[in-house]
Amino acid sequence: MNPSLMFRRRDFLTTMSALPWLPSLLQGAPLLRKSNRSLIVLWMDGGMSHIDTFDGKPEARPDIRGELIARESSLEGVFVSEHLPRISGIMDQCALVRSITSTEGNHGRGSHYMLTGRRPSPLLEYPSIGSVLTPEQLGNGNPIPSYVAIPDAHPYARQGFLPLTRGPFEVGGDPSKGDFRVQNMTASPQAQRALSLLQTVDALDGKPRSESEQARDRFLSQARFMSLSHEARELFDLSSEKPETRKRYGRKLLGQSALLARRLVEGGVRTVLVRYKGWDHHQGIAQALTYGFPPKLEALDQAVSALHEDLIQRGLDDRVTVLLASEFGRTPRINPRGGRDHWGRASSALLFGNGLKRGVVVGKTDANGEAPVERPITPADLFSTVLAALGADLEHVLHTPDGRPSRIVVESAKPVHEILQS
Repeated sequence: MNPSLMFRRRDFLTTMSALPWLPSLLQGAPLLRKSNRSLIVLWMDGGMSHIDTFDGKPEARPDIRGELIARESSLEGVFVSEHLPRISGIMDQCALVRSITSTEGNHGRGSHYMLTGRRPSPLLEYPSIGSVLTPEQLGNGNPIPSYVAIPDAHPYARQGFLPLTRGPFEVGGDPSKGDFRVQNMTASPQAQRALSLLQTVDALDGKPRSESEQARDRFLSQARFMSLSHEARELFDLSSEKPETRKRYGRKLLGQSALLARRLVEGGVRTVLVRYKGWDHHQGIAQALTYGFPPKLEALDQAVSALHEDLIQRGLDDRVTVLLASEFGRTPRINPRGGRDHWGRASSALLFGNGLKRGVVVGKTDANGEAPVERPITPADLFSTVLAALGADLEHVLHTPDGRPSRIVVESAKPVHEILQS
């Protein structure tokens, strides 16, 4: 074969693979077998202490168990903080994984591993679970965002190597504030004129629209719909909720964010990430968790229990999966400043809703909560478990901008079948 032809062919394929529309043509079958499935991720940003929440060690030494008391929950053998009484009462309706173990003890690397199911790579930034679940094409007739972050997305809860259109829509602000409004939800006259001018200029071309131009058109159409649609604004409007409902969730940031997440999945959003910061307690952890406006554990207890109850009452628990997790746990031993430091070797995650069994606990850590002694589970395993609960095709392949295939889960990842419905 003529070498020059070989070079031109290789050059052509390289150029084509870099086009933004090509990966979507290569994807094949849809990721989810049932498109109405949704996911809510309650992300406790900073490193939630497993010992002070869902893996209490009441018989350990004082420097291990800490000042906070753990009591047996409605799930036999599971000791939960006494500051989580509502969650403790519904543990027999949830699935608890308390043997997550990771090699990553840095905030960024630990978050990347948990949110993407992949250990960080210097060569490639992987997409988060919300972006993986976002459809490759913006839905026709339903321009509501597929992936929403409240109030914002963690740096590793974004689209990674996928197109920007599969990134999160960040609402911004604090949903608990009386003046809460999603930024730019109402377009200015100038923005509307700019969009109209763009459509006029595009129409002058007279040529058929390319795949990339059609993708851009859909993206702009979604933005225009979001800024003009009363229905879209209503979806984000918490003032339409009954006062008693808002009170049940808790009137502070986490509670109202969880309530907004419920409204969004009910309205057709596929993934909602609620990012609740402030869990990096290197000093005074007992006080940090039990005092404040509101106290961390109290806010968590009220928001999670209300969300669980609300999903059941609205018949959403059979299509919405909820994951409560953090980037890692915290050191079993209390440090000299009364806090706990980063600890990747052990952490816990709470799950409930669609695709999951109830009243199941998987894994066990040693007497001090240092490391799993039963059923160690990696963040990649947990990532694949959540996707499996949603009915995702775990063999699904994504493609990087240069055309390289990348499975949505690493081959070594194994779903935790003990908590999955058959």
